Amino acid sequence: MNKFRFEAFSDSVFAFAITLLILGIALPEMHYATNHDLTAALLHVWPNLIAYALSFAVIGIMWQNHKALFRLVERIDRRTVFFNLLLLAGTAFIPFATNTLGSYPTMQAAAFLYGLALSFTGAIYNVIVYHLVRTRAFNAGVSDATIAQTVRAYRAAWVTYTLATLLALVAPVVSFGAYMAVALYGLIPHGVDADI
Repeated sequence: MNKFRFEAFSDSVFAFAITLLILGIALPEMHYATNHDLTAALLHVWPNLIAYALSFAVIGIMWQNHKALFRLVERIDRRTVFFNLLLLAGTAFIPFATNTLGSYPTMQAAAFLYGLALSFTGAIYNVIVYHLVRTRAFNAGVSDATIAQTVRAYRAAWVTYTLATLLALVAPVVSFGAYMAVALYGLIPHGVDADI
């Protein structure tokens, strides 16, 4: 498959998903008679704003990781396309999970659903990296050390997301903090991402 079209399609899905995030934040439909009423309504949506900021960072990091990973890939095969479609499907689901988490931040089901979305995308990223390594799809100039560091970084993120998802069943607010910690971890360049 043409690598440019592959990356352009992926970029458009990431952009669409990150744009959808803001649509999950809305004030209740009512007439606000005073500035005080409107201010109270705006303050009431603060969990949605925090969930929005978290997911904006998560999808942004996912897009950056995707860009960093595939700029070092020489060829794209049908299996890579299939795995990438699974990744994009999980990414497109994140806005729904974000809206649910922002609307019900202290409920186990909301935090668990959000964690499932992130754990799924983390798992698929690991499958993609494993497939690229197994098929030797990286450019010849990519070092084994860089590939090994990439594998470790992706695995660590997935394990942390999975643990945070399980934590959501007993402590949803703490799991929310763990999701934020993984996002902060993702801001630090690792593996192929460190070369950009």
